[in-house]
Amino acid sequence: MTSVRSVFAAGLAAICLAAAAGTAQDPPVEDTPKEKPKPSGIFSLYVENDVFAGTDRGYTNGFRFVWVSLDLNSERDQVRLPGWLDRLSRKLPPVQPADAKRFVSLSFGQNIYTPDDISRSDLMADDRPYAGISYAALGFHAQDRSFMDTVELYAGMVGPSSLAGWTQRNLHRLFGWDYPRGWAHQLHDEPVLGLVYDHKWKLEQTEESRGLGWDLIGHGGGELSNMWMGLRTGLELRGGWNLPKDFGTSLIQPGSDSASLFEERDIRRRGRSLFGFHLFLALEGQWAARSLLLDGNTFRPSHHVEKEPFLAGAAAGFALRYKRLRFSFSYVYKTKEFTTQRKNSLFGSLNISFALRH
Repeated sequence: MTSVRSVFAAGLAAICLAAAAGTAQDPPVEDTPKEKPKPSGIFSLYVENDVFAGTDRGYTNGFRFVWVSLDLNSERDQVRLPGWLDRLSRKLPPVQPADAKRFVSLSFGQNIYTPDDISRSDLMADDRPYAGISYAALGFHAQDRSFMDTVELYAGMVGPSSLAGWTQRNLHRLFGWDYPRGWAHQLHDEPVLGLVYDHKWKLEQTEESRGLGWDLIGHGGGELSNMWMGLRTGLELRGGWNLPKDFGTSLIQPGSDSASLFEERDIRRRGRSLFGFHLFLALEGQWAARSLLLDGNTFRPSHHVEKEPFLAGAAAGFALRYKRLRFSFSYVYKTKEFTTQRKNSLFGSLNISFALRH
């Protein structure tokens, strides 16, 4: 197990170092020193937990840190990528109109899943396995006024080496919550690799986004990995004051960094108000051909349950934006994920995003 954890830690470190190199300047080839690019981009924190809904079961906790670059077309002097990453960002997503903005993103996070009764130490065969995933992801985004395409590559670890059990036990001990006693039955260690594609588009929107307005955003895509394999589609309706020009509210799931791309600098340039507020309602449907977290380990016998191939979800909440800050909160409802699940899922999701000055 020690060697597996070492390989996983080394992989995450390599991805983070590659991203850190993204703001480093190439060695100057002229005698005249060049000004080094300042740190830039947008940093986001996503937190999801069922404590907001007064429960402690199923998908019980998740966090995700995200960094999104500036527009690689119009702000090239402010961000420098390693050569290989710059070349890859020109090819992904595969369809990039000439006037589209291009971004790259780096994220890492952890998700935790438990059965209903965490006080029991025995194996509950009819409930979902204890499981967790820790991961890092590299995303490529292209957008214009009417659409946004995302291709994301991620790598991670499911099992004890994800440290999900350690995280939950220590958080529950810290806050005095019920202590989880069944992590001895969690899924075995398994590395995961994934490729995600997501397409978002504005179906309807008010002509002028200043003042009161509304829009309707659709999305569709799929994921190919040993972690989850299937298709997703959905709609989001938003209405409020000074709607952002992004593509909706994001949850913690692959390809979901669109809320990080907000336009604080563009607002200043156009002289619009720096304050915005809106309400939103999102609906999503999923079809899963494979789910490691429910079907069990790919190459080893493990605890598993019979999954429901079709899943529906809804999210309702609000978002605030002021200058370089953005905050959103929503309640998320999902139908049963496996045949013996007793209750539907409910949890809260919050996002805080901050744009560095540049």
